[in-house]
Amino acid sequence: MTGRSLRGISRAYGKGLGLRGLGVDVSIIIVTYNVRAALGRCLATIPCSIGNLNAEVFVVDNGSNDGTWDSIAAREDLRAIRGSEELGFGRANNLAAAFASGRWLLFLNPDTEAAPGSLQQLVQCGDADPSLGVLGPRLELSNGTLDPAARRSFPTPFTAAMRMLRWPRRFLHTEVSAYNVTARAGREGAVDAVSGACMLVRRNAFHQVDGFDGMFFTYGEDLDLAYSLRQAGWLARYVPSAVVRHLKRQSTQQRVIRARYEFYRAMWLYYRKHRRGDPVWLKAVVTGGIFVLGSGAVSWQIVKRMITFFWSEARAHDVAH
Repeated sequence: MTGRSLRGISRAYGKGLGLRGLGVDVSIIIVTYNVRAALGRCLATIPCSIGNLNAEVFVVDNGSNDGTWDSIAAREDLRAIRGSEELGFGRANNLAAAFASGRWLLFLNPDTEAAPGSLQQLVQCGDADPSLGVLGPRLELSNGTLDPAARRSFPTPFTAAMRMLRWPRRFLHTEVSAYNVTARAGREGAVDAVSGACMLVRRNAFHQVDGFDGMFFTYGEDLDLAYSLRQAGWLARYVPSAVVRHLKRQSTQQRVIRARYEFYRAMWLYYRKHRRGDPVWLKAVVTGGIFVLGSGAVSWQIVKRMITFFWSEARAHDVAH
């Protein structure tokens, strides 16, 4: 399989020709923004990672200015879709999913690199259990350690507060009380949610819940989708034998202030949508806490940017004189 290319699994898709009607197993959807080099590495790992599966590849470029669009539009082994900076992660994925024909949809970040056979393992695991609607692999950070977001519980006001306050895990009495479930990270099993960096979703389940909620911009969509799927009766599974490397935050670090704002906005959206039954006093506490923490985080990023700017100006002035 080492010599297999993307052209062999998705012919001429950039020119509008696909594999519809040919029994596509998995539609791989990548949303990218200004990470051309990382995207290239990600695409290069796909042929070996899917084994003998029949696949199609979509790449949605959300307004990159680093030459990404020209590089993917010229390729015949994928379908390039032009998005925009304001489209966001969820809506961009929905856009590509509308054209997908695979039995499974694989939502993959451009800063990931899938190990050989890993994506095939996910699909085979899903095919073996018709109750599964979403699956995720072991995500490894650049240093080889587990990305805690690979397996998660649905957040509650308590677990969210413990996470924000960096409360030591030893004070949490049970594994399921923790937001990031890492106690048995090496064991395959049921979880509430996996990371949107590499998330395999059954296509009919995805459309059953109307896909990603477009109100989320770049955080929280994966948790929200997993919750909606659970409400619809679908289960989630973590498959650590499938390994995907995740460099993380390659796009969001380019827009740090916007990223901080969207992070806390996603918290508020998720809480408002899925915790409607909470008492009024708790809603007030949670909403107020999110506002305070979010305002502080965004303000700090603005201050850091101002300090960096004035420091750079001062140094330039000193050099000039």
